[in-house]
Amino acid sequence: MEQNTTENQIKALQTFHRLFPTEDDCIGLLFPLRWPQGFVCPICRTRHPHFTPRRYLVCPHCGNRSSLTTGTLMHGAKKPIKDWLLAIWWFSASAFDVSAKELQRLLDISCYETAWTWLQKLRLAMGRVNANRCRGVVEIGCGLVAPAYERKERALVLTAAEILLAPGISGRMRMRHIVELDAKTLGLFLLEAVEESSTLLTGNEQLVSQLQATSSGYYVVRLQPEESSRMNELSRIFEACLHNVHRGGVTVKHLQLYLNEFCFRNNASLLPDHWAIFKALITGVLGAPEEQYRQARIVSEPALHNGRWS
Repeated sequence: MEQNTTENQIKALQTFHRLFPTEDDCIGLLFPLRWPQGFVCPICRTRHPHFTPRRYLVCPHCGNRSSLTTGTLMHGAKKPIKDWLLAIWWFSASAFDVSAKELQRLLDISCYETAWTWLQKLRLAMGRVNANRCRGVVEIGCGLVAPAYERKERALVLTAAEILLAPGISGRMRMRHIVELDAKTLGLFLLEAVEESSTLLTGNEQLVSQLQATSSGYYVVRLQPEESSRMNELSRIFEACLHNVHRGGVTVKHLQLYLNEFCFRNNASLLPDHWAIFKALITGVLGAPEEQYRQARIVSEPALHNGRWS
């Protein structure tokens, strides 16, 4: 474990090993989360409510051999379930300062690329967990983000952030990397990120005209430029996180995964404790199929397909 591992992370790891000392304990946690009503064969769809928790299962009805990790982001991994849960526990306890090198040392993984892939899968899971939309009073922004100062790459990012209690206090947040800002893209982002009947605030003149044309289900309020500096501040905070932790190693191609993490860590602050954050991230890992991750890796820019982002 790295010397700069925080005291909170060390305590979190000690707690994990106390709660889940064995592989069977980890399987016992994951099994009912995957199949709350009992194991369901992915081939014949027969339910077997009396199966005891185990990693590998054979359907008595059709003979299909299945696994607890089949069809999840853990699919195909030969590492113990305990390693996966340890990574999720540690990742969910951390701030936006986690590197693949740290995970490699934590799990004693020989290949750096394996650790990097695991973290990217967890970031994809974070995006799935962020499915709840913003509501109430929501500020909307759109601006350029520089994943790495030393490269000329810039990415356009749409942001929606709830305002709670008083201006400047954020609630739930959603962010989406887009290729260009137009009415269709903005409309899809609102559909994905903001509940209808919400009040939308923005000081971005281009967004004002686009919102007035596409947001019939919302009430739009134009802010003065000095009142909308919070969107720029969120972009600066996100950029600082990328540059301080990843040292220019993030490309536009993978930017959405890091936006997922940034929003998840903000939104997780609304959950009651670390256990709730841990369970939420497990849900994302179980619910996001491997195919989604493969698509996320090969798509160099966000694209729209049948009204949804790939």
